Amino acid sequence: MSRLVATMALGALGFAALFVERDANANPMDLAPERLTQPCAPNPVPCGAAQVNAAGTGFDTNYYRADNDAWAKLMSTYAMAMAPTAMHPARTTGYGGFELSLFGTFTTIDKNERYITRGTEGPITDGKKFSSSNGSPDSMLQIYGVSGRKGLPYGFELQGSVGYMANTELVILGGGIRLAPFEGFRKLFDVSVGGYVHTLTGTSKVKITVPSFDVQVSRRFPIANQVVFQPYVGWQMVWINADSGVIDTTPDRDGLGDCNARPATAAERAAGDTGEFHCQNKTGGAISGDAIGSPAKLDLNNNVVFRNMRAYRRQRALFGLSWRWENLSVVLPHVAMELADPESGAPDDAAKARIKGLAKQWTFGAMVGLAW
Repeated sequence: MSRLVATMALGALGFAALFVERDANANPMDLAPERLTQPCAPNPVPCGAAQVNAAGTGFDTNYYRADNDAWAKLMSTYAMAMAPTAMHPARTTGYGGFELSLFGTFTTIDKNERYITRGTEGPITDGKKFSSSNGSPDSMLQIYGVSGRKGLPYGFELQGSVGYMANTELVILGGGIRLAPFEGFRKLFDVSVGGYVHTLTGTSKVKITVPSFDVQVSRRFPIANQVVFQPYVGWQMVWINADSGVIDTTPDRDGLGDCNARPATAAERAAGDTGEFHCQNKTGGAISGDAIGSPAKLDLNNNVVFRNMRAYRRQRALFGLSWRWENLSVVLPHVAMELADPESGAPDDAAKARIKGLAKQWTFGAMVGLAW
């Protein structure tokens, strides 16, 4: 058993090493919402640009606009991958009990959909920049992490976890509590109800928070007084909440630097200038119009904020097998199967339209740990 403890410790150290800063080559599945823009309307002005109008009195613009449908689908897909797993039987660790485990989950995605190929970073090009799309995204979103469960009196149990999403810089933090009111009755099945919250860190572009509620039923089957098997089934409701940061849709262009901004002069203010900064060339002279709209400050308007998501509900059936030998605790397999079309849980008709056609997702998982 001491060798097993050492192996678990080494595994935890290896997992911790994942949080060391990595080269960008390792992050093709990082989120890239700046690419989720609507196709430009027919316009003589280039996409994302502006040009002097025919009268010479202003500018015609063709700024990038947020594609809220693609955004909602991308956020829903990632949220289901990071949702609480409920990867355990209904029985808790017991009063005074504790369990520390390593886990891995694998969640299916539609890798060929535009919101995935455009909404994730993809490989690095020869110019040391990300490509304009991800031509070969992962077929599953993988999360590896550490979780702990601590038993409390009266059938309560606390749980916490931290996970890393493979091929990204994203980290998932979570915790929750559950209650098993009939725990210990020989002739009754174990039943538990639990609530958990997971949140995403590692990016300033988006905020995703995923609360969940689940009900589970399991049964203990001792074998030869040495191994205990516990098959379990359950139901889970997940709520998806996502918010957008201010997204620069032209991150490869320094609009402020190109502008070489200066404040309005006294004469300009006296003439009714609003005080907005003005662009100038590198020698300090005013910039005049050209074919692509030279006032570079106009590029600063190529920022978008996507529509937030609130209480998008998705339901899953849970089933798996837990077994324990002495202090070794294993869950294999664990499966979470989505029960209804994702759009059915959207809060209103407009939200349903945004995620219409989004496929159901499956999550497969496994866990190994030590229990006392």
